Amino acid sequence: MPDDILSTFAAQYPYCGLCWTRTEALHIHHLQQGAGRVHDRRALLRLCMWCHDGLHAGGKNDVTKGQCLTAKRECDDAHYDPTWLASLRHKRHLGYGPERLSDRVIWFRHRHGIPKELAMPINSRMKGKVGELEARDVWNRLLPRANARRSQQHSGAESASDLISPGTPSLWLEVKRVQSLNLQATMNTSVEQCGSLAPVVLHRKNGTEWLCTFRLEDLHVFAKQIVEAM
Repeated sequence: MPDDILSTFAAQYPYCGLCWTRTEALHIHHLQQGAGRVHDRRALLRLCMWCHDGLHAGGKNDVTKGQCLTAKRECDDAHYDPTWLASLRHKRHLGYGPERLSDRVIWFRHRHGIPKELAMPINSRMKGKVGELEARDVWNRLLPRANARRSQQHSGAESASDLISPGTPSLWLEVKRVQSLNLQATMNTSVEQCGSLAPVVLHRKNGTEWLCTFRLEDLHVFAKQIVEAM
């Protein structure tokens, strides 16, 4: 059974979750090793030999555990579950969180191009999602290192925010482009879904500019992420 899980996962992800290469030797990395190396989709991430070796060499090639969390959420958001990962080692928290991808990883991503497996679910949801596209474009224009895109949001899953932004990995980005918005209700829902991330709502009405709402208690997290993405 474990071999079936690993082979199925490998077939679904024929690219490195960090640098997006398809041509280098690909490995399956376990995000958390506890409980006897659990072969569960939530613990798995596909990495090329360079990124994998760099991670286990203590950050060589600018690869960290936090960046792997960012990549997991980006390419497999329906199975991004840091609370479950922490439970493998009986911890309340992982001890580390998602981190912005290094310049080296971003450079290789531009060189390799976005994997078709990652792009196709996005393209299939284009119709009727103008607000998310607008918010993404504004976010990326103001924050050139954000590299935000619309999430895959697998059918039936509520584990994905509207935008995935590797350059601001600690933020949970929801988008609302509606005439009537219950902002408090939207924030409450985001808080329920975001886990350890800081919820942010990007919103606007017709004929108005985009606004950004976040909790005051998240001010320092928000400010740090914004500065790093500029």
